Amino acid sequence: MTSLELEQKPAQVDYPIYDADEHYYEAEDALTRHLPRSHRGLVRWADIEGRRTLVINGQLVTVVPNPTYDPVGVPGSLEKYFRSDNHQGTPIRDIIKMHPIQPPYRVREERIATMDAQGVQLAWLLPSLGLGIEQMLLDDEDALYAVFRAYNEWLDDDWGYDRDGRIQTGPMISLINPAEAEKDMQRAIERGARFVTMRPAPVDVPGKPRSPGDPRHDRVWAMAAEAGVVIAIHAADSGYSKYLVSWGESARYTGLKSTALTEVLSVHIERPIFDMMAAFICHGVFDRHPGLRLASLELGAGWVPDLLRRLRVAYGKSPQLFGSDPVESFHDHVWVAPFYEDDLRLVRDSVGADRMLLGSDWPHPEGLSEPRAWLGDFAVLTPEEQKLALHDNLKALSGR
Repeated sequence: MTSLELEQKPAQVDYPIYDADEHYYEAEDALTRHLPRSHRGLVRWADIEGRRTLVINGQLVTVVPNPTYDPVGVPGSLEKYFRSDNHQGTPIRDIIKMHPIQPPYRVREERIATMDAQGVQLAWLLPSLGLGIEQMLLDDEDALYAVFRAYNEWLDDDWGYDRDGRIQTGPMISLINPAEAEKDMQRAIERGARFVTMRPAPVDVPGKPRSPGDPRHDRVWAMAAEAGVVIAIHAADSGYSKYLVSWGESARYTGLKSTALTEVLSVHIERPIFDMMAAFICHGVFDRHPGLRLASLELGAGWVPDLLRRLRVAYGKSPQLFGSDPVESFHDHVWVAPFYEDDLRLVRDSVGADRMLLGSDWPHPEGLSEPRAWLGDFAVLTPEEQKLALHDNLKALSGR
């Protein structure tokens, strides 16, 4: 029996689900609607070789192939590829199906109606284009914060951070300048955000990178912990392409397009989140901020067992280097949304059922046709464990 056949088991849950990883497709003026006049030249649309595309800070956007999102990939059309059932080696461009952009992808009221039809009580909506912005603006701190703030204003306009307990969105936060990050965290808290969005990456200040565990960021973590705001770390352009260059690969980040070595090294998915979680724990963030909660989204769970193994070994060798048991610290502070191609029994055994989240990635083509299309895979868990992962855990994180 193939993994796709296993996935088709009928769902047995009779309660609404809570989805920790859905997406919106940004409006074409998402970056410019609120951008100050002094920074208008940073972002522009351009026609290049007959294609309408986006240029940010003089760089062509490559994180998405078509930033107009019209047409866009059909939800779930890459499932066969991501379940590793592409045994014929069909290129992604020949697997993906395209269609015109649909109203629920950009219109809040239409999305609520779709969630009702799909049996989703609450969804966290994450960026699409927005996840590639920070890497493109590292060399201009002032521009980075101008664009992030314009984006976050647009996000509040079109979707709201938490208007009615059905859709929650996370304004984007960059730690490049600690004082500016504190301002953005305060603004998010004042507007009722239940989570903020960050990329899995070091604080990549040009020439002077630092860890998110650097004490200079403690005020941001303290504010989030006190307000109950979750730090949602989502797959993005983490700047890790630079590590491929030493192995003869391209430094250009191109979203779904990949090479064999890029796939195996997982420098855009497993490597950045492994490193970031290790930094949070080893640099004592959770020891200093016991109320802080992190959620790992669209980064799978394949990295967790080896991280826990390494933490366990390091603690056994040199416990004096840690403020507390690092494995216990991980389990106390981190929630994980696995990929649908992950073995959910292994995820449960490493993460714990009380720390698992459903993350459908809807309506992205690498996700599923609808959030409930994944429920059959959860049949390997007990009914109590299923309810934690599909309902209770995110309900608690979201404050509902």
